[in-house]
Parts: sequence; structure tokens; C-alpha cells
Amino acid sequence: MENFTTIPVNGMPIFTRSTGESDKAIIFIHGGLQQSDIWDEQLKDELLQEQFRLIAPDLPGHGRSGRSTAPERDYSIAGMARQLADYINASTLENYVLVGISSGTNLISEALPLLLQPPKGLFFAGAAIGNHDTPWASVLLSSPYEQVLTETPSDAALTAYSKKLVYRPTDQFIAGCKQYYYDTDPVFRTTFGRYMRADGANHIDGLQHSELPLCLVMGQQENVVRLNYLDGVSFKRKWKDTIFKVPAAGHLVNYDQPQIFNHLLWQFAEEVLNK
Repeated sequence: MENFTTIPVNGMPIFTRSTGESDKAIIFIHGGLQQSDIWDEQLKDELLQEQFRLIAPDLPGHGRSGRSTAPERDYSIAGMARQLADYINASTLENYVLVGISSGTNLISEALPLLLQPPKGLFFAGAAIGNHDTPWASVLLSSPYEQVLTETPSDAALTAYSKKLVYRPTDQFIAGCKQYYYDTDPVFRTTFGRYMRADGANHIDGLQHSELPLCLVMGQQENVVRLNYLDGVSFKRKWKDTIFKVPAAGHLVNYDQPQIFNHLLWQFAEEVLNK
């Protein structure tokens, strides 16, 4: 049975979906302009539910969570990462894995030094991480975000953005994606857009030397970030020493190929949470 709760973090209500009763947890972090609903196929997976507690929050300014009264502070990448770390620290979880997709991987990377109890592993899909040698401009393909990181984008721009996220976008997916967009704080969109254009993130370096197991998953039909940009990067604890490239899947590989995604996640979580 799925539970819905609202957890106050620094005075901001964070809407949270959860299922499962295990003391071993998987926390799912969505990307910008999304919400926890993108994890539906993971939250209802019976095998994952049986083995783990599954937790998926709406990030600040997204979905059913609160909107910041200090957006310049809270909607920067550092501010969002701080809120994420405070959210996880308040949970008192000791045995958990962090799953991120798209820019959710950036937030997790930024939040790691702030966590009182680090995760047992990281599971990154459609990662958009960079460093000084690999700026965002070289990571992203023709960005679908540029035209929608405004307060009032055109419907055509929103449709084009939505179509780029998955391999075979249906009308239902496009409508849902647009609703996720409209559910975000308009101020978040413009603040996040400035961060993306600033191109000052350095997340690869910390992950390269981390002792945390890192599973990397990409869709073979990735249409947001460059499919092979991490191929030559060495990570100390890259799981199975590979980057899993899933066929017939785009940026949101968890949506396009949930069975493959869920099986990989189950294998990874079983291994790192049972040590």
C-alpha cells in the first residue's frame, strides 16, 4: 500500500510517496521540471516493494511540494542540494541507495558531502554530470530545456521538450509532462535556467574518487545528453565496470524500459544494501 506524506524541511513542505516496509530503502530523485510521478513504474514494482522501502519526494518548487519564499537561495543547485540533504538527514535512514535521473543526478552529487549518513550506493540514469573539462555545453545535445526555462513558454516549445525525453512519446506522456511543467514554480524555471547557462558545475571529479558503488544507466536512444560522453571517464567503484545502455529507451529510461531498469536497480540494491 502506498503512503502519501508531507514532510517539513526548513519550513517547506516536501510531498513524499512511499511504499514497502523494509529497513533497506531506495530514494528516488527526479529531475528539474518533473515530479515523483515519473517513478510510478518503480514504486509499484512488486519485487522492489517486497525487498525495499521505496521513497520518492517532489523536490522543492515541484509537484505537490511547497514553493520557496527565497528562490535565489533555494532554487540554485547548491540550495536544492542542501534541501535534499536536509530531507534525507531528517529521515534517519542508515541503509539506503540514492537513485537519480537527469538533473537529479546533479543534485545528488552536490548533496553527498552534506549527508550525515551516506548512501550505500548511487544509481544514476540519464546523468548530466560534468566538470571543468566536461562543461554542460559539451554534455547536452541541442537542449530541449532552453526554450522552456521561462515563466511562459509556448505550447509548441513544451511539446518539443516533452518529445525529447522518451523514445516513443505518446499523447498521454506529452500531456503528463506538460502538467509536470505547469506544476513547477515559475520562479524555479528561470532560476534553474541561469544555473544551466552558468556551466560551473563540477560533479564528475568527486564521483571519480568516491568509495560509493556507482551504477550508470543510459538509453541507447538518448536525445538530451550525449550518449557516450562518460565512456572514457574512470570511476573508482563503477558497478560491473560498465555503463548500461538500454535499447529502445531515451532520456527517461525508467519510463521507456521499466522492466530492464527495475531489474538492474534490484540487482544493484540487493548487492550494496546486503553487505
